[in-house]
This record gives sequence, C-alpha cells and structure tokens, in this order.
Amino acid sequence: MIKMKAYDFEYDGIALHNFGYIICEFDGNGDNTVSNGSEITFNTFKSIHNAADELSSAEYENAIEATFQICRDDCLNQAPEMPVSDIRELSKWLNRKKFLKFKILDEEYKNLYFEASFNISRIEIGGVTYGLELEMVTNRPYAREEPVAIVLNTTENNQQHNFVAKSDEEGFIYPNTTIEVLQDGDLTIYTEPENRTTLIKKCKQGETLTLHYPIIQSSLDSHKIMDDFNWTFPRISNSYRNNMNEFTVSLPCNITMWYSPIAKISI
Repeated sequence: MIKMKAYDFEYDGIALHNFGYIICEFDGNGDNTVSNGSEITFNTFKSIHNAADELSSAEYENAIEATFQICRDDCLNQAPEMPVSDIRELSKWLNRKKFLKFKILDEEYKNLYFEASFNISRIEIGGVTYGLELEMVTNRPYAREEPVAIVLNTTENNQQHNFVAKSDEEGFIYPNTTIEVLQDGDLTIYTEPENRTTLIKKCKQGETLTLHYPIIQSSLDSHKIMDDFNWTFPRISNSYRNNMNEFTVSLPCNITMWYSPIAKISI
C-alpha cells in the first residue's frame, strides 16, 4: 500500500471531500519504496560477435496500480463509523466497469491525471466499518498532462512554425487538430524532424477540417475529403535530444492542435 501525502482526490469530476471523506492510513507508519511507473522490460539475445547482449525489443511491463485508504473526515465532527449508505454511495462512484479521469488534488500533481477504476474492500474493527481500501487499476504505465494547445496562425504561403514538444516519452503523439482554411487550394503541412507531409487537396476558404486520428472530417459536404487526403496525419515528435518541431504550412489557415503529454510519474 502506498503512503500518500495528499488528503483528497478527484474522480470523474467529483472530489472525495464532497462525500465528507479523506485519504488516510490505518496500518502503521514508516517509509515505503514506491514504483515510479513506466517500468520497461528489455528483451535481449546473445551476440555472436562480443560478450554484450543485443537488445531485440523493449516494452512497458504493467499499467500503474496503487492501493490506498479513505475514512470519514473527523474535522467535520462526524462519527468515525461508516454507515452502509456511505459505503454504497462511494462504491457506486468508484467501482465502475470503465477507466475514468483520476486526479490527486495536490500542488505537485495539479496538471497531471490518470485514467482509473477501483476495487474496494472494507476496513473493519470489531465488525464495524471505519474505512475503505481502494485498489486502483489504471490503463497506462504513466500519467498524462492536462491537454496542451498549440496554435499556428498562418498568414502567408509556406509559412514556418516552430514549437517544443512536451512529453517524457520518446516517439510521437497524434494531436486532435482543427484547421480553419483561409484560402482556396491544396493544403500541405510538412513536418520536421520526421520528414512527413500531410496533403489535403481542393480546400475552400472558410472550410473547417477536423483531424482526430484516424478520422478526418470536413465542414463542407461537397468536399470529398476521403479522396483528397493522403492519410498522413500531422503528429508531434519528441526525442531525448530533440523536442523541437517544425511545421511548414502551404496555405493561410488557423491550426489548433490539442494533445496530452506523457508524464512518467506514478502515485
């Protein structure tokens, strides 16, 4: 079980304190060693050329899991025993068959969230329930930051934009992208360092394009977007030594991209 310094959390947009409860600890004190999440399994094979093993693949081992406890907030002058009505209400809130947004209400975690669900056990003393133990299961080996917006307002042909990717993970992320076209023509978005080109032909002034990988839509029914798109979605690239992205846009347009950076942190 982890030891949390925070006393409150938010799940599916509702805070624990709204129920009159806080995060607490029933069993002991002392230090804990806590996994930071994003644990990687390295698969290797013996090299015939030297003594060092060769890396064949690497993958994340497990999604983040954590266990912690909650009890009634004694600052509210309420009895410590949990009534059945509270157990039912908290179970209905937390124990659902889906992953929902979970946030620790703490200054250091204020921009971070997980997607989680819970299994619940009662903590009983002498047959009376005084708290609940929450076994949290998430769907990823890391946290995410709240969505970040990148706005590229292009006022001339072939205008270049530079921005920095925010992520603790190397690779790429497909952002949710909206493009307001300001001039008729074929729109290309060329990106470095990946050397990729997004091409959408026959765009019209005033048209709005929406790209949510792997789906693209146009605000104009007359635009046969499926035929005029090269199916190369714009994406944001990130590596340890280079997190600068360069987008060159061929037509005047307003582009807004939303994405949630990866945060390699556990609870």
